[in-house]
Amino acid sequence: MRKDIYQHFSVEDISFIDKGLEWLRQVEEHYAPILTPFINPHQVFILKTLGNHQGIKVFSSNDFVASEYSRVLLAPDYFIPTLTDFEMDLLEIVYSSKFDQLTHSKILGTVLNRLGIDRKLFGDILVTENRAQIIVDRKFTSLFQDGIQKIARLPVKLEVKSFEELVEAESDYQEKEVLVPSMRLDAFLSNVLKLSRSQTADLLERKYVQVNYHLVEKSDYQVKIGDLVSVRRFGRISVLRENGQTKRDKKKLTIQLLLSK
Repeated sequence: MRKDIYQHFSVEDISFIDKGLEWLRQVEEHYAPILTPFINPHQVFILKTLGNHQGIKVFSSNDFVASEYSRVLLAPDYFIPTLTDFEMDLLEIVYSSKFDQLTHSKILGTVLNRLGIDRKLFGDILVTENRAQIIVDRKFTSLFQDGIQKIARLPVKLEVKSFEELVEAESDYQEKEVLVPSMRLDAFLSNVLKLSRSQTADLLERKYVQVNYHLVEKSDYQVKIGDLVSVRRFGRISVLRENGQTKRDKKKLTIQLLLSK
């Protein structure tokens, strides 16, 4: 069975598939739900695929609170979840915006690097012009509150809020049509981001490129429709659809581009 599943995903997904199958086995064995840590949308898709294959229900916190990273409940057919079952807290990062403005990268850097918190313990970081929030695993709320007193020299305080107060993060996706000579990652990035092949090679070498949340370093990696390509300092590219070819055999693609600010 595992080989049948593996062939539908990339090699980088295998360890997560194995973990997902183990979670599903535990649900079947104990006939009780299992709550995952925060995972990315690609991993949620994997769990939904596995759950459908084995008749296990898969619920995402994203069904209750719109977010990119979410927690997932794997459950027997009797289980009907509520938002509380996902064991999350919404923390408002209270600070004075008169002197400086918090950014996503400043908050993420503090949480990951200075505090050393595992990425699985928190979900989205939401930033507007003068507000910032972070969704966290409720078991570790006090760790965030006690550990984060400053972000980029700005004194901050973390307060638990109702999810009804969730802010809508500002995003600026642009849908556009592009032409690419091939779906090789280096060719794709060069044409979409208007970079030279040497600049693209440098990004790959520096480990700045991810596809579907996996680090990719191979220039000949084949990008597919539905992929999310993230390039540090440049932004994200969602590959939406292919629209045929030009007379010179270039592929016509529709993409969604979110530039880094």
